[in-house]
Amino acid sequence: MSRFLTGAVLAALCSSASLASADGLPAAITPPFPKASLPSPVLPADRAPDLVRFEPPSAQSHDQADPIADIVARQANISNFGTACGPSLSLTVAPDAKIAVRVEAPCLPYDSVRVEHETLSFTAPMSMTGELAFLLPALGEDATVKTTLSDGSVLEATTHVPELRNFARVALQWSGKDSGELVAQAPKALDGEMIRLGQSLDVEGATLHVFSRRINDLSTSGVVRLSMSAQVTVDNCASGTAARVHRVVPEEPVSAYNLLFKGPGCSAIGQRVELKNIIQDLKLTGN
Repeated sequence: MSRFLTGAVLAALCSSASLASADGLPAAITPPFPKASLPSPVLPADRAPDLVRFEPPSAQSHDQADPIADIVARQANISNFGTACGPSLSLTVAPDAKIAVRVEAPCLPYDSVRVEHETLSFTAPMSMTGELAFLLPALGEDATVKTTLSDGSVLEATTHVPELRNFARVALQWSGKDSGELVAQAPKALDGEMIRLGQSLDVEGATLHVFSRRINDLSTSGVVRLSMSAQVTVDNCASGTAARVHRVVPEEPVSAYNLLFKGPGCSAIGQRVELKNIIQDLKLTGN
């Protein structure tokens, strides 16, 4: 009997294995469905269900600040050297009635700056870092300096230079590419300082020459002969070179006037011409 039962059980297992692996594929074994329906979950009567509403993320409003755009805008106002782009002008009174002028525009390297003082002006290039510094002989006790950059920025500052009353100064501005020189010839006892400022590379440029002499320490009287000298070129041989004189001498009224330097003509191209008796000489009296 036990041998018969054992054979029957083996036959049943073999039959089940054969069905479970029909066609060489494992067959799914599905559990039987319950005969009775399962009860639904019941919430407590004294508690309302907590419902959470799903809200999709809204598009960013145009009125809200864009952090990336803000960073880009701030970077646009920073130079390659990490400094702010904003230009600045500073004046400091220096010895001998001069003004230490400093212009900074970090985002305008090698820019050409036009410097204006009293009735004169000159042009000068900035450095690779957008800086320009120089000593300017004051031509007025209440000295105003104005600078214009290539992007249209205009900076202006004023300082008081009381020591100017101890100096006699004659300044000559040359306009255009072919700038000349202010020439001063004086006895050794009256010899002063010649200051040359600016660089002119085209017709829009200008240079400035200033003869300066301290007068409160003069022990002798005399005359400083002033003249102007320039080379005759193809550009100025017919039309000439525009110039302007500004004169500041104690006990004299301040004067300023325009000049036109004109050589003997285009046949003199390459020659250097000096014009005398054009600029009023400087008469100095000893104490």
